[in-house]
Amino acid sequence: MPLEGSLKELSLPNIIQLNCNEMNTATVGLTHEGQDGLICFADGAIVHAEVGDLIGEEAVYELLSWDHGTFVVRQGEEAPRTTISSNWNSLLLEGIRRVDEAEPLQEGFAEGEPSLASVDDTDNMSALARKLRGIVGVEGTVIISHDGVVFASEIGGNPEKEGAVAVFVGNAAKEVGRALQLEPFDWGLITMGNDRMLVIEQPTFFVGLALGEKASPALVSAEVVKALKEEGS
Repeated sequence: MPLEGSLKELSLPNIIQLNCNEMNTATVGLTHEGQDGLICFADGAIVHAEVGDLIGEEAVYELLSWDHGTFVVRQGEEAPRTTISSNWNSLLLEGIRRVDEAEPLQEGFAEGEPSLASVDDTDNMSALARKLRGIVGVEGTVIISHDGVVFASEIGGNPEKEGAVAVFVGNAAKEVGRALQLEPFDWGLITMGNDRMLVIEQPTFFVGLALGEKASPALVSAEVVKALKEEGS
């Protein structure tokens, strides 16, 4: 039976990550403001996409700009043809970068905060993750988009899982803040047994940091914010 839903509830980046990480063969039909699109997977790779006159990678980038609409996932259905050979992580990163560049800067962010444009490729993201990993008290880092796409990680285990926790905490904190009319979310700490994760929000991504046993969240947060501002300067 096909899986149907809203892109507001499950974004296309998350749909892509789910199908690629689980090595699925499937097609995803999308509808957005009267337009229809298609993205296809084979053994966990994106192999074809189309929307309007666009085919291949450019179609993927266009589909990633759809922040609302509906989707239908048909597991086991094969692509009608192969038009894409690039790695799915690279496609996601480039697509999200294009979306961020096309959108006007959001109002209300503090002056001097770095945007994705200052760390807009995989090498810079990886370098930033390594830099943050070097802060005293930090045992691992993951940089992840607000939609749940892992840009870079310096963390043991499963970075997608750690990133999902960071996104959930960050987005949940923002929603609670709005409901209670609190100040905007800057950072928060989640404890899972003996593990602690510090989550810091930036305009276009979250930073998740696994903390050591004796690390001070406040001190680590201050060092991370300082490092992020240096990257954006």
